[in-house]
Amino acid sequence: MLEVIIVDDERLARERLKRLLAKLPGARVVGEAADAAGLREQIGRHVPHIVILDIEMPGEDGLSVGRWLSTLPTPPALIFVTAHREFALEAFSAHAAGYLLKPVSAEQLASALQAVRRPTRATDPGIRDNPEPLLPVIVGRRSRLLPAGEILAFRAEDKGVTVFTREAKLFVDGSLKELASRFEPAGFLRVHRAWLVSKAAIRAIERDAIGHHWIEVAGLAEQVPVSRRQLSHLQTHVNA
Repeated sequence: MLEVIIVDDERLARERLKRLLAKLPGARVVGEAADAAGLREQIGRHVPHIVILDIEMPGEDGLSVGRWLSTLPTPPALIFVTAHREFALEAFSAHAAGYLLKPVSAEQLASALQAVRRPTRATDPGIRDNPEPLLPVIVGRRSRLLPAGEILAFRAEDKGVTVFTREAKLFVDGSLKELASRFEPAGFLRVHRAWLVSKAAIRAIERDAIGHHWIEVAGLAEQVPVSRRQLSHLQTHVNA
């Protein structure tokens, strides 16, 4: 049974989440709070598996609270809720297991709980960290956690980042620098100021007639440019 604490400064939002959770098997609400202080008090009495946490609250916001929760000896899985999609990348940096847009639907909540059922330090203390980083993406009004293994490459845009998978192109807010800090340890290589590529997806490094280098990436229609600065680093990793 997954034990859940709900944190939202809006009473009606908490009541809605409680009603939805009551209809889902395997989950039980053990506490609720209207702000960060109330949550800290609840954490003193419970060790929940999940905290469903509003991002925008008076005083300390949900992202700050989420980072504090991640430092606990047995941190709960975090499911963020918000009315705004632009917080997705920041939620990812706080190790969110889910990111739901208000008003939360029963389907969204059930999907988020299913993702949380993977072992975490809260459900299995022998696990220290998830070895595969997850990227929260939003398609329409649905949120999804995209595993690193499904991502071919990231490309920086003027106001965000395009994420390439074999099936689709997705857009996330934030910067390539933020993504690189999270995904480079999982086998991604910075090959250009605008590109971060999965090492496992690289099929060839090519050189054109005027000396520019490009990468052929399996499953990606376009060629990826390689900067001179990154070429040696790339060749070292690909040939290792």
